[in-house]
Amino acid sequence: MNPIQQYENFFQESSPYYLEKLNLFEKGKKFTFNYAAFFFGVFWFLYRRMYLEAVLIYSFFFIEGCFEKFFLAPIIGVEQTKLVGYIITIFMLIIVGFWGNLLYLNKAKKTIEKAEEKFPEYEQQKKYLSKKGGTSFLYVSILLIIIIASMALS
Repeated sequence: MNPIQQYENFFQESSPYYLEKLNLFEKGKKFTFNYAAFFFGVFWFLYRRMYLEAVLIYSFFFIEGCFEKFFLAPIIGVEQTKLVGYIITIFMLIIVGFWGNLLYLNKAKKTIEKAEEKFPEYEQQKKYLSKKGGTSFLYVSILLIIIIASMALS
């Protein structure tokens, strides 16, 4: 299996977009902007099966929110804290937008290497890459349910 086929098996329906980003990456352009990662943040990472990255980003926002509520708000006030929170959120989403493609390409590369290591045959590699790549709504749905439930309970 050639490398392009491996990436196509991993990227699935989004192959043209990510193969273009891979081409730019290989030419030295490491950071390209991903609008979906910018607008959807953690949800995009979950959708792309990048669970560790989603947990890390969500944890950052959680810790940052706690910092604002328990430390910053008593010092500078609630209104100024909200402004700081908006600025930090926008800044983080911009970072996520620029890092999203790079992180996803790195995940694809590592998954392809693992497939080659585990399975000598093309069909086994293809099956593995299709299973590990692509997209999933499962954890996106779970997170949405948790958010809606927490909003309803508060």
